[in-house]
Amino acid sequence: MFTLARLLAATSGRVVRGTADPATTFSGGAFDSRILAPTTLFFALRDQRDGHDFVADAIARGARGAVVERVPDGVPADALLVEVSSVPHALRRLAEALRDDQPIPAVGITGNVGKTTAKQALVATLGARYRVLASASSYNNEIGVPLTFLDQEPTHEVAVVELGFYVPGEIADLCGLVRPLVGAITAIPERPVHFERTPSVDAIAAGKAELIEALPPEGVALLNADDPRVRALAPRTRARVVLYGEAAGAELRASGVVDGGLDGVRFTATYAGQTAPVHVPLPGRHFVTAALVGLGAAAELGVPLDEGALALETMEPPAHRMAVRRGRDVTVIDDSYNNSPAALAAALAVLRATDGRRVAVIGDMRELGSLSDAAHDDAGRDAARSADVLIGVGPLAERLVAAARAAGMSAAHQAGDAAEALVLVRRVMRSGDTILVKGSRAIALEQVADALAAGQPVAAR
Repeated sequence: MFTLARLLAATSGRVVRGTADPATTFSGGAFDSRILAPTTLFFALRDQRDGHDFVADAIARGARGAVVERVPDGVPADALLVEVSSVPHALRRLAEALRDDQPIPAVGITGNVGKTTAKQALVATLGARYRVLASASSYNNEIGVPLTFLDQEPTHEVAVVELGFYVPGEIADLCGLVRPLVGAITAIPERPVHFERTPSVDAIAAGKAELIEALPPEGVALLNADDPRVRALAPRTRARVVLYGEAAGAELRASGVVDGGLDGVRFTATYAGQTAPVHVPLPGRHFVTAALVGLGAAAELGVPLDEGALALETMEPPAHRMAVRRGRDVTVIDDSYNNSPAALAAALAVLRATDGRRVAVIGDMRELGSLSDAAHDDAGRDAARSADVLIGVGPLAERLVAAARAAGMSAAHQAGDAAEALVLVRRVMRSGDTILVKGSRAIALEQVADALAAGQPVAAR
Protein backbone atom coordinates (compact mmCIF):
# COMPACT_ATOMS: atom_id res chain seq x y z
CA MET A 1 0.00 0.00 0.00
CA PHE A 2 1.39 3.43 -0.96
CA THR A 3 0.36 6.97 -1.81
CA LEU A 4 0.60 9.08 -4.94
CA ALA A 5 3.10 11.29 -3.11
CA ARG A 6 5.37 8.27 -2.52
CA LEU A 7 5.00 7.19 -6.13
CA LEU A 8 5.98 10.59 -7.50
CA ALA A 9 8.92 10.96 -5.14
CA ALA A 10 10.30 7.52 -5.96
CA THR A 11 9.89 7.69 -9.74
CA SER A 12 10.24 11.42 -10.53
CA GLY A 13 6.98 11.04 -12.41
CA ARG A 14 4.40 13.74 -13.04
CA VAL A 15 0.62 13.71 -13.11
CA VAL A 16 -0.49 14.43 -16.67
CA ARG A 17 -4.18 13.64 -16.23
CA GLY A 18 -6.56 13.36 -13.31
CA THR A 19 -6.43 14.85 -9.83
CA ALA A 20 -2.97 15.14 -8.28
CA ASP A 21 -4.03 14.49 -4.70
CA PRO A 22 -0.85 13.37 -2.90
CA ALA A 23 -2.93 11.37 -0.39
CA THR A 24 -4.44 9.12 -3.07
CA THR A 25 -3.73 5.55 -1.96
CA PHE A 26 -3.05 2.45 -4.06
CA SER A 27 -3.46 -1.07 -2.70
CA GLY A 28 -0.76 -2.56 -4.94
CA GLY A 29 0.38 -2.79 -8.54
CA ALA A 30 -0.66 -4.73 -11.65
CA PHE A 31 0.41 -5.17 -15.25
CA ASP A 32 -2.49 -7.30 -16.58
CA SER A 33 -5.77 -5.43 -16.89
CA ARG A 34 -7.75 -8.69 -16.93
CA ILE A 35 -6.83 -9.78 -13.40
CA LEU A 36 -6.12 -6.57 -11.49
CA ALA A 37 -7.80 -5.88 -8.19
CA PRO A 38 -9.71 -2.62 -7.66
CA THR A 39 -7.73 0.34 -6.26
CA THR A 40 -4.43 -0.95 -7.68
CA LEU A 41 -2.00 1.01 -9.87
CA PHE A 42 -1.65 -0.22 -13.45
CA PHE A 43 1.80 -0.25 -15.06
CA ALA A 44 1.72 0.06 -18.85
CA LEU A 45 4.62 -2.30 -19.55
CA ARG A 46 5.75 -3.33 -23.02
CA ASP A 47 6.40 -7.01 -23.66
CA GLN A 48 4.74 -9.10 -26.34
CA ARG A 49 2.01 -6.44 -26.24
CA ASP A 50 2.04 -2.77 -25.33
CA GLY A 51 0.42 -2.13 -21.97
CA HIS A 52 -0.59 1.36 -23.10
CA ASP A 53 -3.25 -0.31 -25.25
CA PHE A 54 -4.92 -1.64 -22.09
CA VAL A 55 -4.88 1.41 -19.83
CA ALA A 56 -8.50 2.27 -20.62
CA ASP A 57 -9.54 -1.30 -19.82
CA ALA A 58 -7.57 -1.22 -16.57
CA ILE A 59 -9.31 1.98 -15.48
CA ALA A 60 -12.69 0.53 -16.40
CA ARG A 61 -11.95 -2.54 -14.27
CA GLY A 62 -11.20 -0.47 -11.19
CA ALA A 63 -7.54 0.55 -11.38
CA ARG A 64 -7.08 3.80 -9.44
CA GLY A 65 -4.49 5.09 -11.88
CA ALA A 66 -1.80 4.11 -14.36
CA VAL A 67 1.91 4.70 -14.89
CA VAL A 68 2.60 5.48 -18.55
CA GLU A 69 5.26 6.76 -20.90
CA ARG A 70 2.66 8.55 -23.05
CA VAL A 71 -1.02 9.40 -22.79
CA PRO A 72 -2.85 6.54 -24.52
CA ASP A 73 -6.03 6.88 -26.54
CA GLY A 74 -9.46 6.19 -25.13
CA VAL A 75 -8.67 6.94 -21.49
CA PRO A 76 -11.33 8.92 -19.57
CA ALA A 77 -10.47 12.57 -19.00
CA ASP A 78 -10.58 12.19 -15.23
CA ALA A 79 -8.39 9.07 -15.07
CA LEU A 80 -5.21 9.47 -13.03
CA LEU A 81 -2.13 9.07 -15.27
CA VAL A 82 1.46 9.40 -14.06
CA GLU A 83 3.99 9.89 -16.84
CA VAL A 84 7.55 8.57 -16.46
CA SER A 85 10.47 8.11 -18.81
CA SER A 86 10.50 4.32 -18.35
CA VAL A 87 7.68 2.27 -16.83
CA PRO A 88 9.91 -0.72 -15.89
CA HIS A 89 12.40 1.59 -14.18
CA ALA A 90 9.59 3.36 -12.36
CA LEU A 91 8.26 0.03 -11.08
CA ARG A 92 11.68 -0.95 -9.78
CA ARG A 93 12.36 2.44 -8.15
CA LEU A 94 9.00 2.38 -6.38
CA ALA A 95 9.61 -1.16 -5.11
CA GLU A 96 13.03 -0.16 -3.77
CA ALA A 97 11.55 2.87 -2.03
CA LEU A 98 8.81 0.84 -0.36
CA ARG A 99 11.33 -1.80 0.71
CA ASP A 100 13.50 0.90 2.29
CA ASP A 101 10.52 2.52 4.01
CA GLN A 102 9.89 -0.69 5.94
CA PRO A 103 12.87 -3.07 5.92
CA ILE A 104 11.94 -6.65 6.84
CA PRO A 105 13.98 -9.87 6.59
CA ALA A 106 13.52 -11.72 3.32
CA VAL A 107 13.80 -15.35 2.21
CA GLY A 108 14.69 -15.98 -1.43
CA ILE A 109 13.84 -19.28 -3.12
CA THR A 110 15.12 -20.63 -6.43
CA GLY A 111 15.56 -23.96 -8.21
CA ASN A 112 14.34 -25.60 -11.40
CA VAL A 113 11.45 -27.38 -9.68
CA GLY A 114 9.62 -26.85 -6.43
CA LYS A 115 10.01 -23.07 -5.94
CA THR A 116 6.34 -22.27 -5.63
CA THR A 117 5.57 -25.20 -3.36
CA ALA A 118 8.52 -24.31 -1.12
CA LYS A 119 7.13 -20.78 -0.99
CA GLN A 120 3.77 -22.13 0.15
CA ALA A 121 5.49 -24.18 2.84
CA LEU A 122 7.27 -21.04 4.05
CA VAL A 123 4.05 -19.05 4.12
CA ALA A 124 2.66 -21.75 6.41
CA THR A 125 5.68 -22.18 8.72
CA LEU A 126 6.55 -18.50 9.03
CA GLY A 127 2.87 -17.73 9.41
CA ALA A 128 2.97 -19.55 12.73
CA ARG A 129 4.53 -16.40 14.23
CA TYR A 130 4.69 -13.66 11.61
CA ARG A 131 2.63 -11.82 9.02
CA VAL A 132 4.17 -12.89 5.72
CA LEU A 133 4.54 -10.93 2.48
CA ALA A 134 4.81 -13.51 -0.32
CA SER A 135 5.11 -13.57 -4.09
CA ALA A 136 1.79 -14.00 -5.82
CA SER A 137 1.46 -16.96 -8.17
CA SER A 138 4.81 -17.31 -9.97
CA TYR A 139 5.88 -13.68 -9.70
CA ASN A 140 9.58 -14.47 -9.91
CA ASN A 141 11.05 -12.13 -12.54
CA GLU A 142 11.94 -8.48 -13.07
CA ILE A 143 8.24 -7.58 -13.11
CA GLY A 144 6.76 -9.93 -10.55
CA VAL A 145 9.36 -9.41 -7.81
CA PRO A 146 8.94 -5.60 -7.70
CA LEU A 147 5.17 -6.01 -7.74
CA THR A 148 5.48 -8.18 -4.62
CA PHE A 149 6.95 -5.26 -2.68
CA LEU A 150 4.14 -2.99 -3.85
CA ASP A 151 1.81 -5.21 -1.78
CA GLN A 152 3.82 -4.62 1.40
CA GLU A 153 1.83 -3.27 4.35
CA PRO A 154 3.02 -1.91 7.72
CA THR A 155 1.99 -5.14 9.44
CA HIS A 156 4.20 -7.39 7.31
CA GLU A 157 7.14 -8.82 9.25
CA VAL A 158 8.96 -11.08 6.76
CA ALA A 159 9.04 -11.51 2.98
CA VAL A 160 9.17 -14.74 0.95
CA VAL A 161 10.12 -14.27 -2.69
CA GLU A 162 10.57 -16.68 -5.60
CA LEU A 163 13.48 -15.94 -7.92
CA GLY A 164 13.49 -17.25 -11.49
CA PHE A 165 16.42 -17.64 -13.86
CA TYR A 166 16.57 -17.22 -17.61
CA VAL A 167 19.79 -15.32 -18.27
CA PRO A 168 23.04 -14.90 -16.28
CA GLY A 169 22.87 -12.05 -13.82
CA GLU A 170 19.07 -12.09 -13.51
CA ILE A 171 18.90 -13.54 -10.00
CA ALA A 172 21.81 -11.37 -8.88
CA ASP A 173 19.88 -8.31 -10.04
CA LEU A 174 16.69 -9.43 -8.31
CA CYS A 175 18.65 -10.04 -5.10
CA GLY A 176 19.65 -6.38 -5.24
CA LEU A 177 15.98 -5.62 -4.65
CA VAL A 178 15.06 -8.50 -2.34
CA ARG A 179 18.22 -8.40 -0.17
CA PRO A 180 17.63 -11.94 1.13
CA LEU A 181 18.90 -12.95 4.55
CA VAL A 182 18.04 -16.61 3.90
CA GLY A 183 18.37 -18.27 0.51
CA ALA A 184 17.09 -21.74 -0.44
CA ILE A 185 17.79 -23.76 -3.57
CA THR A 186 15.40 -26.65 -4.20
CA ALA A 187 16.65 -28.84 -7.07
CA ILE A 188 18.48 -28.75 -10.40
CA PRO A 189 17.51 -31.97 -12.21
CA GLU A 190 19.38 -33.54 -15.13
CA ARG A 191 16.59 -32.46 -17.47
CA PRO A 192 15.61 -29.01 -16.20
CA VAL A 193 12.67 -26.95 -17.31
CA HIS A 194 13.41 -24.16 -19.86
CA PHE A 195 16.61 -25.98 -20.91
CA GLU A 196 16.45 -24.57 -24.45
CA ARG A 197 17.00 -21.06 -23.08
CA THR A 198 20.36 -21.95 -21.51
CA PRO A 199 23.60 -23.46 -22.86
CA SER A 200 23.94 -26.23 -20.25
CA VAL A 201 22.78 -27.58 -16.91
CA ASP A 202 25.99 -26.20 -15.41
CA ALA A 203 24.99 -22.73 -16.62
CA ILE A 204 21.64 -23.16 -14.90
CA ALA A 205 23.39 -24.16 -11.68
CA ALA A 206 25.61 -21.07 -11.92
CA GLY A 207 22.53 -18.90 -12.37
CA LYS A 208 20.82 -20.40 -9.36
CA ALA A 209 24.01 -19.91 -7.32
CA GLU A 210 23.60 -16.15 -7.73
CA LEU A 211 21.07 -16.31 -4.88
CA ILE A 212 23.47 -17.72 -2.30
CA GLU A 213 26.31 -15.56 -3.61
CA ALA A 214 24.20 -12.52 -2.75
CA LEU A 215 23.63 -13.57 0.86
CA PRO A 216 25.45 -11.59 3.58
CA PRO A 217 27.99 -13.34 5.84
CA GLU A 218 25.40 -13.43 8.63
CA GLY A 219 22.89 -15.04 6.26
CA VAL A 220 21.92 -18.70 5.81
CA ALA A 221 22.03 -20.79 2.62
CA LEU A 222 19.68 -23.79 2.62
CA LEU A 223 20.98 -26.33 0.10
CA ASN A 224 19.41 -29.65 -0.90
CA ALA A 225 21.75 -32.40 0.29
CA ASP A 226 19.93 -34.94 -1.91
CA ASP A 227 20.71 -33.03 -5.13
CA PRO A 228 24.42 -33.29 -6.08
CA ARG A 229 24.39 -30.09 -8.16
CA VAL A 230 22.78 -28.06 -5.41
CA ARG A 231 25.02 -29.50 -2.72
CA ALA A 232 28.11 -28.67 -4.78
CA LEU A 233 27.21 -24.96 -4.71
CA ALA A 234 28.11 -24.66 -1.01
CA PRO A 235 31.57 -23.07 -1.59
CA ARG A 236 29.96 -20.22 -3.55
CA THR A 237 28.47 -18.40 -0.57
CA ARG A 238 29.80 -16.36 2.35
CA ALA A 239 26.74 -17.31 4.37
CA ARG A 240 26.43 -20.23 6.76
CA VAL A 241 25.39 -23.35 4.82
CA VAL A 242 22.68 -25.67 6.10
CA LEU A 243 22.25 -28.89 4.12
CA TYR A 244 18.74 -30.32 4.19
CA GLY A 245 17.27 -33.57 2.92
CA GLU A 246 17.12 -37.28 3.59
CA ALA A 247 20.87 -37.81 3.19
CA ALA A 248 22.74 -38.95 6.28
CA GLY A 249 24.95 -35.85 6.20
CA ALA A 250 22.07 -33.37 6.17
CA GLU A 251 21.91 -31.06 9.19
CA LEU A 252 18.19 -30.54 8.67
CA ARG A 253 17.06 -34.08 8.06
CA ALA A 254 13.91 -35.94 7.15
CA SER A 255 13.83 -39.55 8.35
CA GLY A 256 11.22 -42.27 8.40
CA VAL A 257 9.46 -40.90 5.34
CA VAL A 258 6.08 -42.54 4.74
CA ASP A 259 4.29 -41.81 1.47
CA GLY A 260 0.56 -41.86 2.22
CA GLY A 261 -0.54 -41.41 -1.39
CA LEU A 262 -3.26 -38.81 -1.84
CA ASP A 263 -3.34 -38.23 1.93
CA GLY A 264 0.15 -36.73 1.83
CA VAL A 265 3.56 -37.59 3.22
CA ARG A 266 4.80 -38.00 6.81
CA PHE A 267 8.29 -37.94 8.26
CA THR A 268 10.32 -36.95 11.29
CA ALA A 269 12.29 -33.70 11.03
CA THR A 270 15.46 -33.17 13.03
CA TYR A 271 17.38 -29.90 13.26
CA ALA A 272 19.61 -28.16 15.80
CA GLY A 273 18.76 -30.61 18.56
CA GLN A 274 15.00 -30.43 17.93
CA THR A 275 12.78 -33.19 16.58
CA ALA A 276 9.21 -32.97 15.31
CA PRO A 277 6.73 -35.20 13.46
CA VAL A 278 5.65 -33.68 10.14
CA HIS A 279 2.60 -34.25 7.95
CA VAL A 280 2.46 -32.52 4.57
CA PRO A 281 -1.13 -32.80 3.30
CA LEU A 282 -0.04 -32.90 -0.37
CA PRO A 283 0.52 -36.08 -2.40
CA GLY A 284 4.05 -37.05 -3.33
CA ARG A 285 7.37 -37.79 -1.67
CA HIS A 286 8.90 -34.83 -3.51
CA PHE A 287 7.04 -32.49 -1.13
CA VAL A 288 9.53 -33.43 1.57
CA THR A 289 11.92 -30.93 -0.06
CA ALA A 290 9.41 -28.07 0.17
CA ALA A 291 8.57 -28.92 3.76
CA LEU A 292 12.23 -28.93 4.82
CA VAL A 293 12.81 -25.54 3.17
CA GLY A 294 9.84 -24.19 5.10
CA LEU A 295 10.98 -25.68 8.38
CA GLY A 296 14.62 -24.65 7.97
CA ALA A 297 14.08 -21.04 6.96
CA ALA A 298 11.41 -20.58 9.62
CA ALA A 299 13.70 -22.05 12.29
CA GLU A 300 16.46 -19.61 11.30
CA LEU A 301 13.98 -16.77 11.73
CA GLY A 302 12.81 -17.84 15.17
CA VAL A 303 10.01 -20.36 14.63
CA PRO A 304 10.59 -23.53 16.69
CA LEU A 305 10.66 -26.74 14.70
CA ASP A 306 7.53 -28.17 16.31
CA GLU A 307 5.54 -24.98 15.62
CA GLY A 308 6.63 -25.00 12.00
CA ALA A 309 5.74 -28.67 11.67
CA LEU A 310 2.27 -28.07 13.09
CA ALA A 311 1.77 -25.16 10.70
CA LEU A 312 2.55 -27.39 7.69
CA GLU A 313 -0.72 -29.20 8.39
CA THR A 314 -2.45 -26.08 7.03
CA MET A 315 -0.32 -25.87 3.89
CA GLU A 316 -2.35 -25.55 0.71
CA PRO A 317 -1.04 -26.35 -2.78
CA PRO A 318 -0.60 -23.50 -5.23
CA ALA A 319 -3.34 -23.43 -7.84
CA HIS A 320 -3.11 -26.33 -10.30
CA ARG A 321 -0.09 -27.89 -8.58
CA MET A 322 -0.75 -31.41 -7.26
CA ALA A 323 -4.14 -30.39 -5.92
CA VAL A 324 -6.41 -33.35 -5.15
CA ARG A 325 -9.89 -32.37 -6.31
CA ARG A 326 -12.89 -34.62 -5.79
CA GLY A 327 -15.40 -34.65 -8.60
CA ARG A 328 -18.79 -36.26 -8.45
CA ASP A 329 -17.55 -39.67 -9.58
CA VAL A 330 -13.79 -39.30 -10.01
CA THR A 331 -10.71 -38.02 -8.20
CA VAL A 332 -8.66 -35.45 -10.11
CA ILE A 333 -4.99 -34.86 -9.39
CA ASP A 334 -4.69 -31.36 -10.82
CA ASP A 335 -1.06 -30.64 -11.70
CA SER A 336 -1.88 -28.65 -14.80
CA TYR A 337 0.16 -25.51 -14.14
CA ASN A 338 3.32 -26.65 -15.90
CA ASN A 339 5.14 -29.72 -17.16
CA SER A 340 8.78 -30.81 -17.03
CA PRO A 341 10.55 -34.19 -16.86
CA ALA A 342 11.22 -34.18 -13.11
CA ALA A 343 7.76 -32.85 -12.21
CA LEU A 344 6.04 -35.33 -14.52
CA ALA A 345 7.97 -38.27 -13.05
CA ALA A 346 6.92 -37.20 -9.56
CA ALA A 347 3.28 -36.82 -10.57
CA LEU A 348 3.21 -40.23 -12.29
CA ALA A 349 4.71 -41.81 -9.17
CA VAL A 350 1.75 -40.46 -7.19
CA LEU A 351 -0.74 -41.76 -9.77
CA ARG A 352 0.99 -45.15 -9.88
CA ALA A 353 0.50 -45.60 -6.14
CA THR A 354 -3.26 -44.99 -6.21
CA ASP A 355 -5.84 -47.75 -6.08
CA GLY A 356 -8.30 -48.49 -8.85
CA ARG A 357 -8.30 -47.44 -12.47
CA ARG A 358 -5.87 -44.66 -13.41
CA VAL A 359 -6.02 -42.16 -16.27
CA ALA A 360 -3.16 -39.81 -17.22
CA VAL A 361 -3.78 -36.68 -19.28
CA ILE A 362 -0.33 -35.32 -20.15
CA GLY A 363 0.53 -32.22 -22.15
CA ASP A 364 3.67 -31.25 -24.05
CA MET A 365 6.89 -30.63 -22.15
CA ARG A 366 8.09 -27.45 -23.83
CA GLU A 367 11.36 -25.50 -23.94
CA LEU A 368 13.53 -28.59 -23.49
CA GLY A 369 15.56 -28.05 -26.65
CA SER A 370 17.86 -30.99 -27.43
CA LEU A 371 16.51 -32.93 -24.43
CA SER A 372 12.95 -33.01 -25.76
CA ASP A 373 12.84 -36.27 -27.72
CA ALA A 374 14.47 -38.43 -25.05
CA ALA A 375 12.39 -36.79 -22.31
CA HIS A 376 9.10 -37.52 -24.09
CA ASP A 377 10.20 -41.09 -24.87
CA ASP A 378 11.04 -41.75 -21.22
CA ALA A 379 7.81 -40.12 -20.07
CA GLY A 380 5.79 -42.34 -22.40
CA ARG A 381 7.38 -45.48 -20.98
CA ASP A 382 6.79 -44.18 -17.45
CA ALA A 383 3.14 -43.45 -18.25
CA ALA A 384 2.71 -46.98 -19.60
CA ARG A 385 3.58 -48.46 -16.20
CA SER A 386 1.75 -45.81 -14.17
CA ALA A 387 -1.67 -45.54 -15.84
CA ASP A 388 -4.31 -47.73 -17.43
CA VAL A 389 -5.26 -45.04 -19.95
CA LEU A 390 -3.10 -42.27 -21.42
CA ILE A 391 -4.16 -39.15 -23.32
CA GLY A 392 -1.27 -37.11 -24.69
CA VAL A 393 -2.08 -33.51 -25.56
CA GLY A 394 -0.21 -31.36 -28.06
CA PRO A 395 2.22 -32.02 -30.92
CA LEU A 396 5.17 -32.95 -28.70
CA ALA A 397 3.05 -35.43 -26.79
CA GLU A 398 2.65 -37.51 -29.94
CA ARG A 399 6.10 -38.90 -29.19
CA LEU A 400 5.06 -39.64 -25.61
CA VAL A 401 2.01 -41.58 -26.83
CA ALA A 402 4.09 -43.51 -29.37
CA ALA A 403 6.57 -44.52 -26.66
CA ALA A 404 3.74 -45.68 -24.40
CA ARG A 405 2.28 -47.81 -27.19
CA ALA A 406 5.70 -49.28 -27.92
CA ALA A 407 5.93 -50.21 -24.23
CA GLY A 408 2.75 -52.25 -24.57
CA MET A 409 0.08 -49.73 -23.59
CA SER A 410 -2.91 -50.22 -25.90
CA ALA A 411 -5.12 -47.50 -24.36
CA ALA A 412 -2.92 -44.58 -25.40
CA HIS A 413 -4.61 -41.75 -27.27
CA GLN A 414 -3.54 -38.47 -28.84
CA ALA A 415 -5.38 -35.12 -28.62
CA GLY A 416 -4.44 -31.98 -30.48
CA ASP A 417 -5.57 -29.54 -27.82
CA ALA A 418 -7.33 -29.21 -24.47
CA ALA A 419 -10.83 -29.26 -25.95
CA GLU A 420 -10.19 -32.53 -27.78
CA ALA A 421 -8.54 -33.96 -24.67
CA LEU A 422 -11.65 -33.22 -22.60
CA VAL A 423 -13.85 -35.00 -25.13
CA LEU A 424 -11.51 -38.02 -25.08
CA VAL A 425 -11.21 -38.25 -21.32
CA ARG A 426 -14.96 -38.02 -20.85
CA ARG A 427 -15.34 -40.82 -23.36
CA VAL A 428 -12.91 -43.19 -21.64
CA MET A 429 -13.25 -42.41 -17.93
CA ARG A 430 -15.39 -44.42 -15.53
CA SER A 431 -16.85 -43.90 -12.11
CA GLY A 432 -14.17 -44.28 -9.45
CA ASP A 433 -11.24 -43.36 -11.70
CA THR A 434 -8.26 -41.33 -10.52
CA ILE A 435 -7.27 -38.87 -13.24
CA LEU A 436 -3.95 -37.05 -13.36
CA VAL A 437 -3.98 -33.84 -15.43
CA LYS A 438 -0.37 -32.80 -15.92
CA GLY A 439 0.50 -29.42 -17.50
CA SER A 440 0.75 -27.21 -19.09
CA ARG A 441 -1.14 -23.95 -19.05
CA ALA A 442 0.41 -23.19 -22.45
CA ILE A 443 -2.20 -25.58 -23.84
CA ALA A 444 -4.85 -24.76 -21.23
CA LEU A 445 -5.00 -28.13 -19.49
CA GLU A 446 -6.22 -26.40 -16.34
CA GLN A 447 -9.52 -26.13 -18.19
CA VAL A 448 -9.63 -29.92 -18.42
CA ALA A 449 -8.92 -30.26 -14.69
CA ASP A 450 -11.56 -27.66 -13.83
CA ALA A 451 -14.18 -29.35 -16.01
CA LEU A 452 -13.49 -32.80 -14.55
CA ALA A 453 -13.58 -31.49 -10.99
CA ALA A 454 -16.88 -29.72 -11.64
CA GLY A 455 -18.61 -33.03 -11.00
CA GLN A 456 -20.55 -33.94 -14.12
CA PRO A 457 -21.68 -37.58 -14.07
CA VAL A 458 -19.53 -40.14 -15.90
CA ALA A 459 -20.10 -43.68 -17.16
CA ALA A 460 -20.50 -46.45 -14.60
CA ARG A 461 -18.06 -49.36 -14.54
